[in-house]
This record gives sequence, C-alpha cells and structure tokens, in this order.
Amino acid sequence: MRLSKRDIGLFAFVGVALIILLFGLDLIPSPFARGGPTQAFLPRAVTSADNAIVRENALLGTTGWQIPNGEDATTEIQAYAGATSVLPGHTLTFYVSTQREGTPYSISIYRLGWYEGTGGRLKFYQANLVGHAQGYFDHNQHILVGCNSCRVDLQTGLVEAHWRASYTLTVPSDWTTGIYLAKFVDVNGLQIYTPFDVRGNSRSAYVVVTPDLTFAAYNVWGGFSLYEAPTSLGIVSEAVNRGAGVKVSFDRPYATGDGAYSLLAGEADTIHWLERQGYDLSYMSDVDVHENPGELLNHKAYLSIGHDEYWSKEQRDAVVRARDRGVGLAFLAGNDVYWQIRLEKDSAGTPDRTVVCYKVLATDNDYALDPLYGQNNTRVTSQWRDPVLGLPEYSLVGMLYSGLNHNKNFPWRVSPQAKSPLLDGTGLLPGKSYGCGIVGSEWDRVVNNAAAPAGLQVLGASPTVNAVNMPDVSNTTYYIARSGAMVFAAGSINWTLALDSYRFTFDPACANQKPVVPGLQKLLANVMAALIIRHPSQQLTGINFPQALSS
Repeated sequence: MRLSKRDIGLFAFVGVALIILLFGLDLIPSPFARGGPTQAFLPRAVTSADNAIVRENALLGTTGWQIPNGEDATTEIQAYAGATSVLPGHTLTFYVSTQREGTPYSISIYRLGWYEGTGGRLKFYQANLVGHAQGYFDHNQHILVGCNSCRVDLQTGLVEAHWRASYTLTVPSDWTTGIYLAKFVDVNGLQIYTPFDVRGNSRSAYVVVTPDLTFAAYNVWGGFSLYEAPTSLGIVSEAVNRGAGVKVSFDRPYATGDGAYSLLAGEADTIHWLERQGYDLSYMSDVDVHENPGELLNHKAYLSIGHDEYWSKEQRDAVVRARDRGVGLAFLAGNDVYWQIRLEKDSAGTPDRTVVCYKVLATDNDYALDPLYGQNNTRVTSQWRDPVLGLPEYSLVGMLYSGLNHNKNFPWRVSPQAKSPLLDGTGLLPGKSYGCGIVGSEWDRVVNNAAAPAGLQVLGASPTVNAVNMPDVSNTTYYIARSGAMVFAAGSINWTLALDSYRFTFDPACANQKPVVPGLQKLLANVMAALIIRHPSQQLTGINFPQALSS
C-alpha cells in the first residue's frame, strides 16, 4: 500500500501518542540526552547465579533519566529528600520549591542500572503537582533568594531550608535495592534531580556504599559548604573568618550536578558496569554505615564508590572491623578516608542530618576550635593522618591522598614491577599506559613507612602533574589483611570512567579516544572475584577468575 508523507507522519504521531499514554513522556529515549546512551547493546556476561540485580536489569529500561542539553534547571525548580536512603515499604518525603508560586511540575523516579545500555528504568511518575515558591539558591550569583523559612547560622555556616513537605512517597515493597534519581520537571520542561538509595537484599555478596557525607561537605547551597563562605556578608563570624562553614546540612538541595552533586559524574559508570555484570549487590549510604555498623558483616565485600573523603568514627570503626573479620574492601576512587566528621541532629531533631567538621590541624595550632578537643580527642574533626587522631588513611586504604589537578587528567599506567594474578587475562602490560582522562582529578600514592599495610602490592604507577605543576604519581594497590581479606584501592577519583562509555561531561582532550578500557574492566572483574574469598595464606591463590566479560 502506497502512503503519502502526511499519512506516514500521522501514523508516527499516533504511535508516539500511544507510548506517552502507556508509559509517560520520560520513557521515550532522547537523542539529545547529555551523555547519550551508555553504549551499544552487547550480550551480558552474568557472573553470579540469578539474583535480584539480574532480574531487575532484564526489565525495560530508558534513557529518560537523563536531562537533555539545555533543559537543566538552575533557579526555576529545586528539591531535596528527607533521607539519604529508605527501605521498601517505608516513606520518603520530598521538599520542592518553584521560583514562581503555583508552577505545575511532575516527579519521575528512576533506578540507575544497566538495563541493556539505557542506564535506568522508570519506576514512578506523578504529574499535575502544584509548586510553591519557598526560595532558591542562585549558584551563579552565589545568593539565597526569597527563602523566608531558611535557617542560616552565620557562626557555623549551617544552612537548613526548612521547606514544607511537597510530596511523600511510599516506596513499593518490590523496588529493588539501588541508587535512585527523583527528577522534578516544571511546566516549561526545566529539570532537576534529587538522589537517594533504596536499601534491601541485606545478605548480598557485595554492599555498595554511596559517599553522601562527602556530597554534603562540598554542597554550597545557601552559600556555605565545608569549603566556602560568602565574602559579602560584612560580618565577623567563625565560619566567615575561616572562609568556610564548620557545619553543613542534608536539609537542602544540592547546588551542582543538576541537583545530584557528583553522582552522575563520578558513580554512574561504576553502577552501570556492576549491574551489567550481574553481581549480587545491595546499596546503602555511608550514613547507614554510621547508624548500623554491624550490617557490613552480613556481606562478603564492601565497595566504596565515588569520592569518599569524609568519614565518621563509627563508619571507620565499622569498616576496619569488617576487614578484620574477613570482609573484602574496594575503594574505587581516590582521596578516601581523609577527614573525620561527626553527625548531629538537625534543628527539627532528626538524627544524623548535620555534618560537623571544624578541620582543625596541628600545623594550624587550632585544635581548640573543636569543642571536643581535650574532652574526647578520638572524635576531634581533623584529618585522619593528623597527630590528634594518628590514623592515617593508608593504614586502611593502603595509600594516602597525594595531589589534585582539576584542569588536566592523565592515562593509567601499569607499574613496571607489577606481578600479580589480578593482571591475568587483562592484556595489561607492565610500563604501558591505557585510557584517557581516567587518572584525576585527585589521586593517591604509596608511602613507604611502618604504618603502611604489610605486603602492599602496586599494580598501577601513573605519572601526573599536580595543580602547582609539580610531578607526582597515582598508584593502584592492594594488600591482604591478617584476616585474609583483600583491600583494593584504585587511587584516582576518575578511575572507574574506564568501565563504561557514559559521560556526564566530556573531556575535550579525550574526544578521539575510546572511553572504555577493556583491560581495566577485566582487572576489576578479577578484583571482584578476589574480594569475596578469604586468603589465609595472604596470597592470591585459588581464585576462579571470570572468563567471559561484557566490555
């Protein structure tokens, strides 16, 4: 049957309309999404028996979780969640502010995963919500506008939005554990995220822990973070004098990353790859580890993903105890376990919603700024390596934070002396470099002293140049603890970009380079196999490394 162009267009329109009616607008993949599809479909190599993660990723996915170019909201709509994680069957409250009173908006909630290369699945959609103007933060102007409910403590830099509740979600009992994005879209199509974890699968082989404490530390919404303070207040206060806040709140939106801070820039590739391989996973926040430290002992391996810099004493004690009882550890980024923090209630009395870090140091002679100094020095908020704590990060991770360069990234290089079963089948050759932009923007290196773990093995030794143009090196290491647990450290915040082709932002220097490094995928697969086995001889033997792998 011969059809006119108008007939063909009509049929196409009807087809799209039916999809919208059945699944909602967000299910339609957008060719203009910021990162594009994660990568073309390839057969998945499942490395474990059928599990909740495998079943979930067999379902229909969508690229609709991505915000198309030019449609990211700045001041038009902002939101935050009332908790960093939630269990199925429980409720989670969202707090939303639109710039104009009465602006209609919708909520779409996506679970991040593999889903045959789409990267996410639509789990919930609610349209026809009415927004209320409760104030907003203009990040470009660095000012808080119209937030009459906001509580700003100029002495500490603590900013709490105190918005009234906008929507309370009862999480369905069948939602699979994972990292979720709530996406808020106003009537003009402008969009913003709020991330949260759904817990569950409490006896999984691997537990993935998200670095929400670090997210909060860097979040400058309202004008203060643990790094910044407004310069135009014209007042004298502890926070302003120090140039940064000493307390930050979860009760506010994230000012950057389209509302997700570094989740999509730093963790998305890891999530895609782990779920593509079919690992038996559960997810939780580092706040959950702080509150329920014994839960780590229900798993065989602990995976720290993303920039994981700020840790409470409870979290560190829990991870050390897990290692010492045979739980494998993997630090899949860099600059981990650097500052100690404390958690306090928010002004409404909700526990663990305020992150406290005075950043006192022996070199600054300012211990007295922390009220607990002299009362309980084990909880003083300093660097873990500082003498007041005496627990350098390399006593746990294997390395120490060494340098940064936010303007240039580097390839990953195999150490010329590297000899390890973990390199078997990877094709990675000693002294050779791989990939583009996967060493940076902050990195760790080995330190040779008595506090470093015995038997530390160096897999990677990547030349770098730091922010003051001095040469440095980023290492990738592992060691076997006395319990037989293996501890792996990637040594670079960008290391997991080698696992998947999704990019939240593109590095122009890598425009003509393949984003995925199959050798590093295979290396991590070998690490994953070794993490869940105890090695009582402190040697990597008896490991059944995976043969097939999705690249």
